[in-house]
Amino acid sequence: YVIHTSGSTGQPKGVMLEHYGMVNHLLAKIEDLEITDRDLVAQNAVVSFDISVWQLLAALAVGAQVCVLEDAVALDGSKLLEESERRGITVLESVPALLAAIIDRQESLGEAHLRLKKLQVLVSNAEALPSEVGLRWMRLYPELVLKNTYGATEASDDVTHYDLRDLSEPLPVYAPLGKPLRNS
Repeated sequence: YVIHTSGSTGQPKGVMLEHYGMVNHLLAKIEDLEITDRDLVAQNAVVSFDISVWQLLAALAVGAQVCVLEDAVALDGSKLLEESERRGITVLESVPALLAAIIDRQESLGEAHLRLKKLQVLVSNAEALPSEVGLRWMRLYPELVLKNTYGATEASDDVTHYDLRDLSEPLPVYAPLGKPLRNS
C-alpha cells in the first residue's frame, strides 16, 4: 500500500509499504499498549498519514472498538480531551505540541480538570517529546501510561516505544526513544 510521510524532511511523499510490515507493527502496538477487546481506540490522525493505519486496525484485530473523531475535534486539544472523556476512549494519541496545549488547559482548570476515568494509555508521536511536557502530564494523570514513540513511515510507523514512568533524574531535554518493538 502507499501512505504519506509527515513531510518532516520538507515535502510529504508517498511511500510504498508491504502489508507484512504493518501487520508486524499492529501486533507490536497491541502487545506494547496492551490493547484488548475492552478498549476504545481513538482514530484522530488524518487517514492519509501512517498513524491512522494502526489507529484503525489494531483495535479491530483484537475485537475492540475504534472511535473516529472529526478533524475539528482531533485538532483542538480541549475538544479532543473532552470528547475522549465523553466517549470513554481508552487509547489516545497526540503530537507533543498539542499535548502541551492540552496540559496548559487542564492545569488552568486546577481541581476542575478532566479526570479521564477511562483513558489508560496516551501515545506521543510525530515530534520529539520534551521531558518536561511528559512530566507535567504525569503530574496531572499519574495513573495513566504515557508512551513516547518514534518511527518513520518507511518502517510502517513506530520502531521504538518508551514508557515515561521509567524517566529518571537528571532529565534529558527530550524523552528517550525507548526500546525497539518486536521484529524492529
